[in-house]
Amino acid sequence: MIRDLVSYLDYSICAEWALGLFFAAFTGIVFSAFRLSRDASERFAAIAISDQVEDPRDE
Repeated sequence: MIRDLVSYLDYSICAEWALGLFFAAFTGIVFSAFRLSRDASERFAAIAISDQVEDPRDE
């Protein structure tokens, strides 16, 4: 009975939901990246070469 139920399910809507979720997340990340100030983006870039642990969003 469960095998029959699973065989009748249509999973094509899952692909559409996944694409929509990816697009929303990608748009949100790009939007927030463009909202960063130049100073904050330079501090984020310096994290990889800095030995000090600090939050670049402070200041």
